[in-house]
Amino acid sequence: MLKFGISPCPNDIFIFFGIIEQKINTEGLNFDFVIEDVETLNDLCIKNALDISKISAHAFYHVKPNYDLLSSGGALSEYGPLVVTKYPDKLKNLSTIKIALPGKLTTASALMWFYWQKKFHDKKYILDIMQFHQIIDSIVEEKVDMGVLIHEGRFIYASKGLKLVVDLGQFWMNETSLPIPLGCIVAKKSLNINKTLEKTIRESLNYAYSHCDEAIKFAKKYAQELDENVIKSHIDCYVNKFTFDMEPIGFHAIDELIKKIQRKGIWL
Repeated sequence: MLKFGISPCPNDIFIFFGIIEQKINTEGLNFDFVIEDVETLNDLCIKNALDISKISAHAFYHVKPNYDLLSSGGALSEYGPLVVTKYPDKLKNLSTIKIALPGKLTTASALMWFYWQKKFHDKKYILDIMQFHQIIDSIVEEKVDMGVLIHEGRFIYASKGLKLVVDLGQFWMNETSLPIPLGCIVAKKSLNINKTLEKTIRESLNYAYSHCDEAIKFAKKYAQELDENVIKSHIDCYVNKFTFDMEPIGFHAIDELIKKIQRKGIWL
């Protein structure tokens, strides 16, 4: 029984629906799914506690010695994390800005660091690390000055009265001309089952697309935002051709992210 970590976000549940519900042939592999926030999954892989997992592309930098990067099941997109605030004009006058991050090892955290160095390098910061679904409320309640949104947050922040500071995905693509390497699937090197896993994930994805209504209904059980249009939009944004196969450009995007972390560091 292989411990397989995925997040509860709609794109992950959609991708792995066929495996979770035992709708496809898994080539003799048996999985025990661990469904947790992506930063929890990052931490579990750093502790070598999962056999297979969705993790942040940023976190792959830390787990490379023990895990292989798979070509299928990941999240590369043109839609990246968003930085939002309640009072945009207030940010200019603050000497210290309190920032809500959805985990220190998320790709969103790394992208925010690159942007911070370029646009806010003259200011001090205080980090408030929290689960992604808590960030909007923290900004609305003015517990933080701005926050980095991932997953469903990009679709609902405006309805909460929040304003966009920057689209970190556009920032990344302007800097690199590469897709945004948000998440990836990793498997322990010792397992030596990468090809079988990749085939199984693609079959699960094909099953979800051929049973779309059923898969979306299943994803709704785990989603933070229950509006079906939001769930569909989320899947449309983060399940794409790179989910089937990252291709050389996808691997290059992750490599570029890691090189930037090595060059520019990360939050202290």
